Amino acid sequence: MKIVFLSAGAREKALRGIVEAGEQVSAVITPYLSDSNRRFEGVINTALEYGIPVYPVRRNGVFDAVRKAEADILISCGFSFILDEEVISSVKYAINVHPTLLPKYRGYRSGPHVILNGEKKTGVTVHFLTPEMDRGDILAQQEFEVTAFDTVKSISRKYQELEPSLLVNVLKKLKAGRLEAVPQNENKATEYLEMRTPEHSLIDPKCSIEELWNEIRASDPVDYPAHFYVEGQKVCIRVWRPEKPDEEEDLI
Repeated sequence: MKIVFLSAGAREKALRGIVEAGEQVSAVITPYLSDSNRRFEGVINTALEYGIPVYPVRRNGVFDAVRKAEADILISCGFSFILDEEVISSVKYAINVHPTLLPKYRGYRSGPHVILNGEKKTGVTVHFLTPEMDRGDILAQQEFEVTAFDTVKSISRKYQELEPSLLVNVLKKLKAGRLEAVPQNENKATEYLEMRTPEHSLIDPKCSIEELWNEIRASDPVDYPAHFYVEGQKVCIRVWRPEKPDEEEDLI
């Protein structure tokens, strides 16, 4: 079965994983690269490395690009456009890779909230696509620990490391007709859609140490550092561990 891979994020590991597992990827679809968003440049370079055609699209061009790919399976992995029924029904199977344990933390802005809410574990979910975001039946999940020192960047790294093998296993079972789909429990569902801005990193010094710690870890120290104000002056916070192991570079 031929696969069309859709992405708008740093998901080259997932693409490389399915290609090296012997899966036939007929095309990669991404948005157009811009100066403000080059996160998926690695996906494009990986596709070109393997000789896979790349179709850059705008929102209204997704259907034509998918149809051009002539694929049986559509994989959405960090894609930035919500896919409608026309796109989903144009392939035999349409699946999505979501970087949390659904049905908790639906939405494309959910990552920092895993830390803000003090979760001790999160993970990756592969599920069938539906026109309603992150609501399709679950095909596979894999969890990992969220440590006290994890950051948004380290959690992103961890789920990207899990995505290739999880996808490969799903594809094998899908082609063999041995895949079971489990409906999501709506009673456990949560959703986060609001884009995180620098203002979200304004902390209240009156909060508990635990709350402040989670706020600091969920804030990017470069793009939106945790901060507060003293006499009208913005004061940013950076924390570090003097004895942090070298392999924990993206952790606090």
